[in-house]
Parts: sequence; structure tokens; C-alpha cells
Amino acid sequence: MLPSTTTTDRHPPPASLLDSINAALGSDDAVFALRLCEDRLARTPDDPDAHRYLGQIYARQGELGAARAAARRATELAPHDPRTWSDLGRVWVLSRDWPAAVRCFRQAVGLKADYADGWHNLGAALKQTGEQERALACLQRALAIEPTRAETYLAMGGLLIEDGQLDEALWCFERAAAHAPDSSRARHRLAQALSDCGQVDQAEALFRSSLRGNPDDLDAWFGLGHAMEDLGRADLAPTCYLKVLERQPGHGLALGQYLTFVKDETEAAPWVAHAQEALTRRETPDEAQALVGYGLAKYFDRRQQYEQAAHAGLVANAARRRKAGPLNRAALQAKGDGILATYTTEFFAERKRFGIGTDQPVFIVGLPRSGTTLIEQILSAHPGMHGAGELPDLARLAVQSLAGLQKTPWQAASHLDERASRLLAHEYLRALRRNAPPDCPRISDKQPLNYFHLAFAALLFPNARVLHCRRAARDNALSIWMENFNADQRYATDFEDLAFFLAQERRLMDHWKSVLPLTILTIHYEEVVADLEGQARRLINFLGAPWDDRCLNFHQQERAVQTPSRWQVRQPIYSKSVGRWKHYGDYLPGLESVFAEVV
Repeated sequence: MLPSTTTTDRHPPPASLLDSINAALGSDDAVFALRLCEDRLARTPDDPDAHRYLGQIYARQGELGAARAAARRATELAPHDPRTWSDLGRVWVLSRDWPAAVRCFRQAVGLKADYADGWHNLGAALKQTGEQERALACLQRALAIEPTRAETYLAMGGLLIEDGQLDEALWCFERAAAHAPDSSRARHRLAQALSDCGQVDQAEALFRSSLRGNPDDLDAWFGLGHAMEDLGRADLAPTCYLKVLERQPGHGLALGQYLTFVKDETEAAPWVAHAQEALTRRETPDEAQALVGYGLAKYFDRRQQYEQAAHAGLVANAARRRKAGPLNRAALQAKGDGILATYTTEFFAERKRFGIGTDQPVFIVGLPRSGTTLIEQILSAHPGMHGAGELPDLARLAVQSLAGLQKTPWQAASHLDERASRLLAHEYLRALRRNAPPDCPRISDKQPLNYFHLAFAALLFPNARVLHCRRAARDNALSIWMENFNADQRYATDFEDLAFFLAQERRLMDHWKSVLPLTILTIHYEEVVADLEGQARRLINFLGAPWDDRCLNFHQQERAVQTPSRWQVRQPIYSKSVGRWKHYGDYLPGLESVFAEVV
């Protein structure tokens, strides 16, 4: 639909034209909407509103060149009308020319300072150019003019999430849902924010509320399925994804998740065939091939059909690699070299007074799929400990501390001063304690890749403890390779890249153990599997807590778990993942050869 007009607009168009166009677009009759504009222009060639409407209709149809021409003509005919500039900005947004869009939206609000729509659009465009603070200020300006704009609350919430301000973002999504109670998008963003904050039960309730109002809401079904995963309701998650597939069979993400968890082979059979066909079609987009392939690989792996699982995994990883690209090994090597050269024993000796004295934080680090979730689940079963999950805040604060400096996050610790180290420590603690019981002695952050930021952690919390998880290289690599990680994890799609990444992690952790003031305990996944009680007692003793038998029943906890290991840690300890790579030796020869040197 085209933007509506208000009585405060400087040049209101004939209401009948706007209403007629919106009615046509509401019926998906863009051809008739286009004819309405053309008929108006045939009678009145210099009608600026008809030109700007024409531009929006062309843009909706993907004819961006014609859209730009029509929108520009509107600005020539009515250069003092902020709506013409705002509509031209919208066309530039669709053309992904963000600087041009910003210029148009600035022109619009310059002509009319209380133009809320213009301020909203300017904020959204500035976000795309990386000017986060200015974007936030523009969105706040829009809300000062129109305090009930749900779309602006949603946009502002998205900005705050990127900045790590989850509590503030949650408030924005709550306001959006309050001002637009019929908006499924507002409810979904609120539900996702609640889930990100660990409040999965509340997210589930919101998704169910959406479905009561609209049983065909695909986003709500998918969100509910993901909530069921987090809450450990294995019987309900596939049912939710199936609801999506019944309405949209080509939904790659839902198909991948369904195949990952479905147990009924008879029910799954047509969808397995559908997935296999999708992997062979050339026209299937790379991202869809990846999503479906990862799900299919897990489906076959659970049924011990290793050759089929290997084939699906090869297709999935090749597709993801085409889209995301390979690991930049030179950059990773340079990063490791820089860390080793910068952070020495002398470096930390000169900064003994940095940070604060609490020993509450426990950093669980290591490669993904190395047992970090299992270790946190064991610790969380202890009444004196809390698992905060994978927090983004240590890396976020490292980036934040470098504002205005042309440095990368690993360099953050070298630019801290004593006062900043204490301020940042308190800010991190607020995030760490968000959902923890009051006065909890130990709270763990199990963001695995925090091992890159342990120098920063040491300057904030010199008394913190670190648990370093390690797993047999081939098993670890296979588990990563078969997982649907986000596209930023470029090391995950190729065994040679994985071997290089794993070697760099071991090199860096060896360095930290020799120079950091932090106390580090290494835990081997295979030893935990072989001797759960012995290793659990070792963990609890390292953290200075009395032993509690509940740590042995970690799988009985009802806490939400939001990592790919969510199903494994809800089962008693088992050994079938030890040596798992051997099932794939004949089908993935790289597992045998590439990791020989690392092993």
C-alpha cells in the first residue's frame, strides 16, 4: 500500500486517487493502479502526487529505473513538498543506494521538521550506512513527534539489539506490540527479544497468542517450533515446522529444522524425498540447499545411514561456501600473531590494578561443539551456580571500547585504562546477571569464541575462572561441519579450514595458559563421558563450591538451552559421540588425512 496522507500535509492529493490506488494494490491489481496514475497524468501531466504514486508503483513491481524517473519528476514539480523527497528516498532504498536515500530523507525533514515519517526513514537509512548513533537519534525524533509509531519502536529495538542493549530493546518491542496489538510483526519481534533474553516461556506464549488470532501465521509457527527446541519439547518442535511446510512446502529453514528433529519415518518420508529433490535441482538457491542439506544430513546420521548423511553434508557445505566464501587463513594467522606479540606476562603485570575483584564470572571457552554446553549444564544443576548461555557482551564491549579507533576487537585490551576497565566490568556484570538468581556465587558465560577476548576479560575480572573445553579433533570437526552455523563462521564448511582453525585455537589457548593472570582448567570431552562423577567433582572443586549430587542429573533440568546441543544435554551422558568420525571415514576421506598433523 502507498503511504497515507494527513490533513497536516502541505499539498494533500485528491483523496479519490489515493484511495483508488490503495484499493487496487490491496487487491494485488498493480496494473489497474498503474492505469489510474497514467489516466491522471494524461489529464494533468504536472500532477506531482500522481508522479510520486507512479514511482512507488513502479518500485513495487521492481522497475527501479522507471521508479526513480517518476519520483525525481515529482520532486521537480513540488520541490518544497517533503513527501516527494521521502518517496524518492524510498526508491533509493529499494535500489540499495543508502547515501542517496539519506540525502533525500534529510531534504524531507529539512522542509518539515515535524515530519515523523521522514525522521523514521532517515533513521532506517542511517542504520544501513553504519551511523548507529545518528540513526537512533532520528528514530527518537520520530517518536517525539508521534509517540505511538509501532514501526519506529521496532526499528529502534533492532538498533538496540545490535548494540547489546537487550533490556532497552525489549521495552521498545513491548511498546510496538502495545501500539499495534493486531501486528504479528510486532509480536514476533517482541517474542524473539524475549527469547534472546532467555525468557523463552514468555516467547512461547506470544507465538501461541499470534496463532490463536491467525492459524496460518508461518512466522509464529516457526518461532513456536524454535521455542519448543529451546525448552526441550522434542515431540512438539517437528509438528510446528510441519505446520509451516503444509502451508509453504518450499520453506527451506522449516524443512531443514523438521528433518533435524522428526522421529516418525513414515511421516517424514515424503519430506525426505522432497528435500533430496531440492538438493539436485540447479535452480535451488545456495542458501536453501544449505539449510535443507544440513537437516537431511542429521536425519540420515540419526538413522546410521552414514553415506547418505555424508552426501547431504557435502552438498550443504558446498552451497554455504559458495555463498559465504572460505576462511581467510592469512587474517586469522595475523590475528593470532598479534595476540601473542601484544599480550605477554609483562603486559598483565603492568596492569594488576585493572578491573574489579569479583570472581563471579566463569568463562567457558573452546571450539564450538567441543562440550561447552554439556559443561554449563552440569554446572547449572548446582544450586549455587547459574548458566547465562552464550552472551554476546564481552565481544560487544571490546568493540565499544574502541569507538573512534581503527582497531579490531582483539586489540581492545591494549587500549584500556584503569577507569574504563572498571566501568566496562560493571556493564558486563549487568548483562551476566540479567536472569540469574540474586546473590548467585558463580555465573557462567559459555560463548565458545570468547577465547579470542580472554585478555580483555582478564583486565575486567582478574579473579575470574576459565573452563577450556577440548574434544578429539576429528569428532569436533565433523560435528561443526554437519551443523548449520551462520554464514560468518567461514571455517565450518571445509575440513582443511577447520584443521587450520583448530590449530590456531590450540596455539592461542596454550599462550593464554602461560601469560594470563586468570586461572584456567582444561576439560576433555572424552574424559567427562568416561567418568562423569570424577570430572564433575573436579569442575565443582575448581570453582570453589561444595559438591552437590544434582550435578550428575544435569539432563533433568528444565532450563531453556539455546545452542545446537540442546537435545544432547537433555539426555544422560552417553559415549556414542566419541569416535563418531570413524563412521564417515570411507565417505569423507579428508577427516582422516587433513587432521593427521593436528592430532
